[in-house]
Amino acid sequence: MFRGALGHLLNPWAHWDGVWYIKIATGGYADGDGSTAFFPLFPMLLRYVGLVFRGNLVITGVVISLVCYAGCVWLLYRLVRSDFDDEVASRAVVYLAVGPLSFFLQAVYTESLFLVLTLACFVFAREGHWRLAGVMGLLATLTRSTGVLLLVPMAYYYYERRGWKLRRTDAHVANLLMVVEGVLVWMAYLSLAFGKPLLFSSAQAQWERGFAFPNYTVARAVITLVWGLRKLVSAEFYRVFWEVPRPGSEYSTAGTNIINMVFLVGAALLLWYGARRLPRAYSWYALAALAYPLFFPSQDVPLASYPRFTLTVFPLYVALALYTRDKPRAHKAVVIVGLVLLVALTAKFAAFSWVA
Repeated sequence: MFRGALGHLLNPWAHWDGVWYIKIATGGYADGDGSTAFFPLFPMLLRYVGLVFRGNLVITGVVISLVCYAGCVWLLYRLVRSDFDDEVASRAVVYLAVGPLSFFLQAVYTESLFLVLTLACFVFAREGHWRLAGVMGLLATLTRSTGVLLLVPMAYYYYERRGWKLRRTDAHVANLLMVVEGVLVWMAYLSLAFGKPLLFSSAQAQWERGFAFPNYTVARAVITLVWGLRKLVSAEFYRVFWEVPRPGSEYSTAGTNIINMVFLVGAALLLWYGARRLPRAYSWYALAALAYPLFFPSQDVPLASYPRFTLTVFPLYVALALYTRDKPRAHKAVVIVGLVLLVALTAKFAAFSWVA
């Protein structure tokens, strides 16, 4: 970490999860401290790319994220341009850049890395390069557990090319299984190191996460939303949204639950709008990616980190671009609102206040 003015400029990009990734990169994993909840690819990159930056892992993490973000922009444009026109592709890239949480794409977080691997997997699968698509899926799964969901679009593209006939399945189908192999590799390491292949799952208890069906999670989210709105009406607006989180801070919890529900509803509306307008591989992946976190709610904040999880669900940007294609005023409004929220939430994150 840096000190002085440089510290104020750079250290905020390694808040929260960033601290965990740096800790793992320098000291490795341990049983019982929650570190195994974080998948290994990003910490490995921090550790070894960090040698180039003389062990400064904050700069290393920011550089990795920025390089991956550049790849995200290129791949997102390339993918969307192949299915739509230049205007939709360009707007999808713009919405990615001005999204309220796009600052995570340059933080010491996995968002940029995961998104660039996801887009690469889509591009290669769409073009029929199954081995490359499988490798990208495997690496995505070693970055975050949601990488296994890339099996959905890969399978779709694979059988679409074969006229949806199972008898035309060939040896290339083995490349689809590489996505699942990412989890198996991680489980093998945990088994050898700690004798607990599912330690990455049990470690989620550190954040009070457990398994539940999505209907329960959404119901709990609605209840916490109502509670949060009561706090908003009965207490000061500033305390609800800007108080630095601390154990037992009911105001910060209220604000977080409200923000989480706004993102859930917004994502659901874009998913619904894009259902008949997006390629089915996009829509099925988006549905799986948005539903997956709902199976693992947190106790007091059922939709914990949900806004950040939506950041890498790129079909949402494409759906929004399709909605505003013939609506210049809507496009301008989306950009303005996105920028305002981006500035506000970036400031909130920089102040070490929980965002997502």
